[in-house]
Amino acid sequence: MDHTGAFIDTQKIKYTTKETIALFEAVSQKKVRNAVPCSYGQTVTLHQLELEIINSGHVFGSGALYLKDKDVTFLYTGDFNFTDSLTQKAIQTRDCDILVIETTYGRPDFAFPRRDDVYDSIAGWAAKTIMEGGLPVFLLYPVGKAQEVTRLFNLLTSIPVVTHPTITRTNSTVNAMGGDLVFYDLAKEGEELIRSKSCVCLFPNSFNARGLKTVYPDARIATVTGWALNFGRRNADSSFVLSSHADYPQLIQFVKGCHPKKVYTMHGYAEIFANKLKREGIDAAPLC
Repeated sequence: MDHTGAFIDTQKIKYTTKETIALFEAVSQKKVRNAVPCSYGQTVTLHQLELEIINSGHVFGSGALYLKDKDVTFLYTGDFNFTDSLTQKAIQTRDCDILVIETTYGRPDFAFPRRDDVYDSIAGWAAKTIMEGGLPVFLLYPVGKAQEVTRLFNLLTSIPVVTHPTITRTNSTVNAMGGDLVFYDLAKEGEELIRSKSCVCLFPNSFNARGLKTVYPDARIATVTGWALNFGRRNADSSFVLSSHADYPQLIQFVKGCHPKKVYTMHGYAEIFANKLKREGIDAAPLC
């Protein structure tokens, strides 16, 4: 929702992927007006600029923007991931003159563990919890992380996935556009699975861990986020470091792969990351 503020403005014209439109409507349950659906690789000419939307690898439908103005090329990443996940292909580097890059994890201590190792840890924790008579509950983002964790259990285990209605809507949207996620809605067929405690349950990360335990006394709750690297489990029983963003080493690798003449950093640790690039001889400055 932090990327779609203009969607609630009925007057503005929005250029976005058709997947993003569908996900916004699923989460907000509001109709998007004046939106121009675009596809990856599609070129749009606007204000004498040539714009191309490319896959950013962040979540389903997320896009980076590649622009051409006469002889100048410009890449704006937005949120992006520079490694493949179970549901998304990584963003590809693109030679550009100017690069505007998000630096959510642009600090040297943000180096994530191997994704496959995290997948194994999540599956192992859930299986152990069920064997001990508990109900494994995951708090995560309804868009992006929920689809990845659903896919994880579909591929690596035979444990059924029960989803909160918000996640049911996002998962169903992905399936309607070619996805292959298997899950059961908490308010429908998932209710019996919850009683049997033979499943995992996915809730939006806006839910409070302590509050959930009053409803599900046998629940053991885990958070799934890149921020777990620094902030740990908070009020949950466990936490897993899994992000839809590039970590610090990937940010460095991506910048070098794009061979930019100028880099602007934004969001998160923009100044720290820009200073690191300057020390490596790359012309860089923070935007904010």
